[in-house]
Amino acid sequence: MVQVKHTGGNTEKLNRITEAAQRRFGVYGLEKTSMREIASDLGISKASLYYYFPDKEHLYIHVVDKEHDEFIKNLRRNMEQSEFPDQMIRNFVKTRMELFRTFLNLSRFKMSNIREFKSLMNDSWIRSKTKEIQIMSDVLKQGMENGSFKEDHPDELAELFIDILRGLRTTFIKNKEYFFLDDEEYAVLVEKTNRFTEVFIRGIQK
Repeated sequence: MVQVKHTGGNTEKLNRITEAAQRRFGVYGLEKTSMREIASDLGISKASLYYYFPDKEHLYIHVVDKEHDEFIKNLRRNMEQSEFPDQMIRNFVKTRMELFRTFLNLSRFKMSNIREFKSLMNDSWIRSKTKEIQIMSDVLKQGMENGSFKEDHPDELAELFIDILRGLRTTFIKNKEYFFLDDEEYAVLVEKTNRFTEVFIRGIQK
């Protein structure tokens, strides 16, 4: 989780700030949102926001981390509701794509600013990738243990799977002016991601 400057012993206020920022980013994106507007939504001063976060970018990362934590909880919940490892993988991909769309809606920054933004987001992306690889590895191990999947190296397969999913996403956004996909582009990405997922599952099934 991104470092909060101060908690001030007031978790409720921090949660209110996070929720207000989440709503504002969701409607206008990162670039078109200001700390002043978030403060106005809350009926507080900008100084109150800066007490918790040094700038809107760090507040944005805090929101993204919160979204990812919810994503991990949903994944775990979905895994518990399915007894079949292949369906767990499909649920993983579906939930992950929903998270990615949320991330796109929250950001919508110009790709020309990606280098500066990547340096801020790097730690968050590493944390999210590590958690996703662990979940996928757990699913693969379960499938190997119950005979659904071929015996292999689950940690390596999990990392490969996540890397390819991330590569597919990058292919769709790398040449765009804004970090954003419209409905048609997103549908194509979902279709290709699902197609790859089925190929992957067939390749590891006994």
